[in-house]
Amino acid sequence: MTILDRIVADKQAEVVRARRSMPEAELRARIADTPWSARGFANRLLRAGPGGVNVIAEVKRASPSKGDICKDLDAVECARQYETGGAAAVSVLTDAPYFKGSLEDLRGVRAAITLPVLRKEFIIAPYQVFESRAAGADAVLLIARILSPARLKELLDLSRQLGMDALVEIHSPQDYASARAAGSRLIGINNRNLATFATDLKTAMDLAAMLQPEEVPVAASGISRRSDVERNLQSGIFNFLVGESLVRAHDRAGFLQGLIYGDSLIR
Repeated sequence: MTILDRIVADKQAEVVRARRSMPEAELRARIADTPWSARGFANRLLRAGPGGVNVIAEVKRASPSKGDICKDLDAVECARQYETGGAAAVSVLTDAPYFKGSLEDLRGVRAAITLPVLRKEFIIAPYQVFESRAAGADAVLLIARILSPARLKELLDLSRQLGMDALVEIHSPQDYASARAAGSRLIGINNRNLATFATDLKTAMDLAAMLQPEEVPVAASGISRRSDVERNLQSGIFNFLVGESLVRAHDRAGFLQGLIYGDSLIR
């Protein structure tokens, strides 16, 4: 089994346990009873922001490939630093076994900042979409590689019905075909192969050339310096999801501004 196979298998068992702990009907009732207003995650990414760049800044403690990145990370404080630095949105990893995140991180971040918040998770079932909405997410990540075309469309449609946006992640032309068939507009192109966790920055630039004019690309993984951003800008990509390099930065707000503005840094 690949790392991704193990993660998905573990996630299936996790969803079964979550349903036992809180039935879907209770989640739906919680959604109906909780005031909530979407913050327009997709709208933030339709056009380039200040500096010609939008960064979705990620709250991330660990990963299967890198181990601990910042195991004692305060998710709320980190998100506040991202907002100060000019992030367009914040991504919160909620997987516990492999990334040391939680839904509590998501709830805390959503309450502490005014930016749209993406739940980054291995979502394989409608239950998790309801769970995301109940926790306050403005958007969810849907990974084409781990979903059948029919399930991808089902989860994408459900996200929209609940008022959330969806960032559909691809890594190959086959993934893109599924995303397009499902009606995805916001396409996250992961430079990292989730089967091997090898990273190639050309992946996003190559796949972005396949997208239709109404589809919006987001480059993810391996973005660690302004030169990486500039290479992608030349390919028409102005949205970036950045995690590890931001979390490791001593001055996260300053590092983020450097990614956005480069040599024309405005503080």
